[in-house]
Amino acid sequence: MLRRTVQSAGAWLRGPSARSLHSSPASTQVVNGEDATVAPQVEFFAVERTSPVVHTRLSYLDPSKKPKNSQNAQLVPLSSHVFQAPPHQHAMHLATVYYLDALRSGTASTKTRSEVAFSGRRIRPQKGTGRARLSDAGNPMLRKGGVAHGPRPRDFATDLPRKVRELALRSALSARLREGRLHIVPSLAWIPPPTSTNRLARLLNQKAWNHALFLSAPRDPTQPAQGHRAESRPSSRDLIYTEEQLANHKHYLRNFAMAARNLPQVELLQLQQLPPHIRPRADHAKKPGELHAYQVLQYPRIIMDLGALEWLEEKLGGSAVQELYAEELQQLISTQPPRKDKSESESTPPSSDGNSSPSTTGVATDAATFSIADALSS
Repeated sequence: MLRRTVQSAGAWLRGPSARSLHSSPASTQVVNGEDATVAPQVEFFAVERTSPVVHTRLSYLDPSKKPKNSQNAQLVPLSSHVFQAPPHQHAMHLATVYYLDALRSGTASTKTRSEVAFSGRRIRPQKGTGRARLSDAGNPMLRKGGVAHGPRPRDFATDLPRKVRELALRSALSARLREGRLHIVPSLAWIPPPTSTNRLARLLNQKAWNHALFLSAPRDPTQPAQGHRAESRPSSRDLIYTEEQLANHKHYLRNFAMAARNLPQVELLQLQQLPPHIRPRADHAKKPGELHAYQVLQYPRIIMDLGALEWLEEKLGGSAVQELYAEELQQLISTQPPRKDKSESESTPPSSDGNSSPSTTGVATDAATFSIADALSS
């Protein structure tokens, strides 16, 4: 996660991501008649060292649609916040248990001694027979009697915090990308029936995509009105699509959906049609798109089009992190003193002690790719 902190001198900074922007020399003060050196006032601006963008090669569902004149591989930029997160094994385990618990129907039921079809009449007297005490015919010790401590209908669903669910989903997507099993295609357009399923099955077998999860969504969603809650919880926002966008997406995906539904190990999910939370509450109004980490982990390969990529980055906060990086880079550049030219630095005379005057190193930034270099000040 992107960390933005401002700390004073003497505070412990964890990790190598803190960069010193401004510093003042140490000063000497008189405390109780003795000279005491006061630590310099230093302000730190903590940003991540890694680039917020990672690139992957663009794949094609149909090789005939690949441009023939392009010699270099086409790369697709992905958000590092979503697709380059360190895999959190415990979070993925919790998300898997959370998903499988919700699948349990919880309909197992047994009858107690009060529910079996027997009267409450005692079988024999309590005393005087010399035999064991028995009550009615519904006694759990007797045949056809009730069941003691048997299962009853219950809800096995458990709760999992929203941040843990999002962390598990980002970890699952990042793990598939590191393994080289996450592919981005420009579109999922396919030929119409009746020969579409046979050709699709042969093509997927050739590309080793015969056991895969396909994700799709319309392109260029409209951002809803943002508030304080939406900024802190991107997954609670519903992306807005126009009726024309939904109709065009349904038309272009129709042939692929009809061909893929007959393949047993291929699943197609349209992310814009995922239902909201079954039991909405104040602390998690929506799950992160109802796309669970278990759904990603149970398939060895993930194939998504560009619309699904935009949907995931919006839902999991990838686009917000990139905007935050751009703001921090602008702030980082504005706070840096201007760099001196080489000719100007050579003409600067040395100080009286024989050492040259200290200068602050500049920041090498590229706003297009958000690449961040070290910014240190002496």
